[in-house]
Amino acid sequence: MSALVGFHGLRGDAAPAQRLRELAGEDGPRAAGDGWMIAAVGGGTLPGDDAPVEIRAGDVTRGLLSGRLFDSADGRRDHRCRDPLPLDWAAPRGELARRRWGRYAAAAVRPDGALVLIRDPIGLLPLFYAPHGTGHVFATRMELLVELLGRRPGFDWEHLGSFMTRGPGPTDRTAFQGVAQLSPGEVVQIADGRTTSEPLWDPVAACADGDAPSPDEVRHALLDCTRAWLAEAESVALDLSGGLDSSSVCWAARNSVADEAALHGRFVRFPLGASVDERPAAERVARFLRTPLTIVDAADRLPLAPTKGRLPRADAPQLQYAEARLNEVLAEEAGPGAEALSGGAGDQLFLMRSTPGYHADHLLGGGLGAGHVLGGLRELWRESTLAERSLPALLAEVGTETARRIRGGTAIPDGMLDAPRPAWLAPDSPPSPLRLPDGIDGLSAARAFQLTGILYWGDAVDREHRNPHRPSVYPMLSQPLVELALRAPMRSLVGHRGDRLLLRDAMAGTLPRAVVDGRSKGSYAGMYQHSLRLHRDLCRELILDGRCVANGLVDPGPALEDLQRTALGFTRGPNWPLYSLLSVEMWCQTWN
Repeated sequence: MSALVGFHGLRGDAAPAQRLRELAGEDGPRAAGDGWMIAAVGGGTLPGDDAPVEIRAGDVTRGLLSGRLFDSADGRRDHRCRDPLPLDWAAPRGELARRRWGRYAAAAVRPDGALVLIRDPIGLLPLFYAPHGTGHVFATRMELLVELLGRRPGFDWEHLGSFMTRGPGPTDRTAFQGVAQLSPGEVVQIADGRTTSEPLWDPVAACADGDAPSPDEVRHALLDCTRAWLAEAESVALDLSGGLDSSSVCWAARNSVADEAALHGRFVRFPLGASVDERPAAERVARFLRTPLTIVDAADRLPLAPTKGRLPRADAPQLQYAEARLNEVLAEEAGPGAEALSGGAGDQLFLMRSTPGYHADHLLGGGLGAGHVLGGLRELWRESTLAERSLPALLAEVGTETARRIRGGTAIPDGMLDAPRPAWLAPDSPPSPLRLPDGIDGLSAARAFQLTGILYWGDAVDREHRNPHRPSVYPMLSQPLVELALRAPMRSLVGHRGDRLLLRDAMAGTLPRAVVDGRSKGSYAGMYQHSLRLHRDLCRELILDGRCVANGLVDPGPALEDLQRTALGFTRGPNWPLYSLLSVEMWCQTWN
């Protein structure tokens, strides 16, 4: 897999340069300055891989971009950028940064000696950096950064404690002490010992309400973005559940690949635990779109099942660590040249009815004109007839959100997105702060929730779990599609007709009606709980002998009680903090 790794400003320390030569060889691309920026580290490149793009000032190469960069200047969105970029292409809030989108990280050295680091607006590719000696080292993979440092930094237990209740989220903290990461859409400049930061892209400005996009516009945006990601793919492996999101991506992929045989879907069948059997829906969509579908039997590949190979040293703990054995099998089946495709993030992009405060947008989002207010009241009344909440309760919610906007309150209160704090997590462990875009409190609660959910997903995507050779592709997180959804009026996204309305309207007639109109989704809580029962001894060992207990972050007694209760219960939703604790311990083991 390609990567970006380098150093800057080091004087009198030849070790990082030597380690970099060992990693990338003498032929790696160089940039002006005293640091190398190397792409395509280890194993060469694969078809469609993230080959480096040079960043130039005049005729001098001053930096490199690693990843995939696309240009939407001509009205299309699928033009791959390979030509050298000007040094100022990523001017904060500049037009070029909005026109060019993708999954990328970049580093450059300005003529005055300043180091410039850039991360794509959605955060699909990370970029880590740390002080070292007289300068800094940086890399798109934590393992490469540690190689350059020559040592593994200590774990940041405060950050890991936050992960157990919050999961991954937009922040400049990492799981290692002294190592920072760029937030999504951030430009960091380091010069004369000072570090400054500016936004590459202003997501709050992108949230300005406009007219509702037409179904054709949404459909074409999804198709263009998917086509951009898959233009050079030799084969594509799509996780197909038969739900709206993965089915929409399957339709776009079917119309993107040059060879129909290149696309195949896969449905993972677990022996126990699905609250809704999704296999018939997946098979219906596969037949409708003429897409081969492989049913993967996961009877011996449940979460926590031992892997055949070594667990990867991931950048940070993720819940997918618990599914390492299944991911190992899926990667072997797809092969190193396949693009792993997912429909993830549709819920966050097009919104579910659990979105907080959207009723206020219906009533007040278009201003105080009599026609709009009456239309908003009619929408609230229709929602109240669904017997979920009464009209007075909906009006009270509108009043609360209106009062917040008037007094300038916080749109995303601290802890709003967290799971309940478990009794076993140290009470004196403060949460690691999220880093949300400037101006987000000026948005409506529903819009702020939408934007935060997108940034959460961008930072949490499976970068190597489904395919260790290259990051997975999430067409729903393509910046043009994100901007389209952010400017769509709330009434076009969610309301009495249901959720993800913009996507449902766009896909009507292109997918089976049962998929477009479907409302229920399967839950695999029972499958996780079944796995806890099968692997209870392993879980006890991970907890009792784990680093979290040793460092006082976790009280083992309540944690074991939680394990026993969760393993024997059949709750509607799994106990995410417990699974996150187990994932943290597995992740720590790989780094020890």
